[in-house]
Amino acid sequence: MFSSNPGLIEEAFSAWKRHAALRTTRRGLMRHTYGDQWSDLTQTSSGQTVSEYEKARMAGMRPLTNNLLRALVKSVVGRFRYNISQSGEPPSAQLLDVYRSNLLDELDSRALEEFLISGTAIQRVVYENRPPDGAGVWIDNVNPEHFFCTPFRDPRGSDIRLIGMLHDMTLDELRLRFGHNSRRRHRYLEKIYRHVSADGPYLSSVAWGGHDSADTKFYSSSPPGFCRVIEVWTYDIDPHHPVEDPHWHCRFLTPDGSVIDHSRSPLKSGAHPFALKFYPLTDGAVHPFIEDLVGQQKHINTLITTIDHILANSAKGVLLMPTDAVPPGLDMEKVADIWSHPGGVIPVNPTARRLPVEVTAAGRSEGAARLLEMEMQMFQQISGVTSALQGIAPGANVSASLYESQVYNSAIALLDVYESFNSFRTMRDRIALALLS
Repeated sequence: MFSSNPGLIEEAFSAWKRHAALRTTRRGLMRHTYGDQWSDLTQTSSGQTVSEYEKARMAGMRPLTNNLLRALVKSVVGRFRYNISQSGEPPSAQLLDVYRSNLLDELDSRALEEFLISGTAIQRVVYENRPPDGAGVWIDNVNPEHFFCTPFRDPRGSDIRLIGMLHDMTLDELRLRFGHNSRRRHRYLEKIYRHVSADGPYLSSVAWGGHDSADTKFYSSSPPGFCRVIEVWTYDIDPHHPVEDPHWHCRFLTPDGSVIDHSRSPLKSGAHPFALKFYPLTDGAVHPFIEDLVGQQKHINTLITTIDHILANSAKGVLLMPTDAVPPGLDMEKVADIWSHPGGVIPVNPTARRLPVEVTAAGRSEGAARLLEMEMQMFQQISGVTSALQGIAPGANVSASLYESQVYNSAIALLDVYESFNSFRTMRDRIALALLS
């Protein structure tokens, strides 16, 4: 019933493994951006491997987080949404319905957030029927955890020769999409995905013994009760007409290599349906916008924690009470109780040689505070996102023209990020237009 292509599934898995470092980096940057900034492993002086949080606690400190990364991302995305709200209609009147039905302003804002954190923006553009909205051009953000392609160096991705993504479907969805109203096909699909339980799909013909955890994430579904389907597009050239008929060919594969559906590109250009942008793609490597700021963020957290520790352990309002100054009828416990109440009056023995003295130490955090201020300024300089771009009100001595100049300069610093992302949106719109024609 279904043909088998084990060689293609291995090629797809090889392409997916090549992005392992990118996925690992992305997960780390995601953690830091959304507030988990003390989980990185480090070593104590004794050589013990612990998290940075545990190391700080072992030193008697209270780890604090001042999440500037999240505020930074929100500011850049907010400026993007402001810009598109001012621009009005989409680039083409033909795309107006596509923008509205797909809520593209929202979708693109989330794609930009991913772009800033991981350096990747990926969308899949298809023409299909989606109940209850019906047939039309549909655009979806693709999670980089589920995406794979062969290595490429062209920022436009024109040198990619294999590309695809992982899908997770219920067995009912699988029958509906690939069964083609054929009971025989339904039985074959059920045979391949023998049954779906709370532990996930059990496959009939995949030798699981030799697979490691990375393989499992590719070959098996993450959510329990779902079936893994691998969508693979390859750039095929007809050997009989190598110049006239190059095209992209799509195959939907099961984890055992069975081809449960296939088709040629519906586009006149023969292109695949993915729009993607990896930033900035220097020598084929991705260096996300957030990556340069993680070190600064961690140092800022360390300085804030250090200052808090100094202040917490400095003497504040300590009363030095000479024993001979305690009048008859009182003891130190009573004196401490009176001292703890505002406006309390402590009687003093007039024959005491020394009177009570309050001790307050400011702590030696001035150097750390100055270093923290410098780090905050460097954070803005490196990111290009100043307080003006974030909408923070200027000081009384800042003129309106100077404030506007600061906003303009910040926008210039981020121009490369915005224009790179807009070029991705342009590629996406071209695919959508081609599907409409």
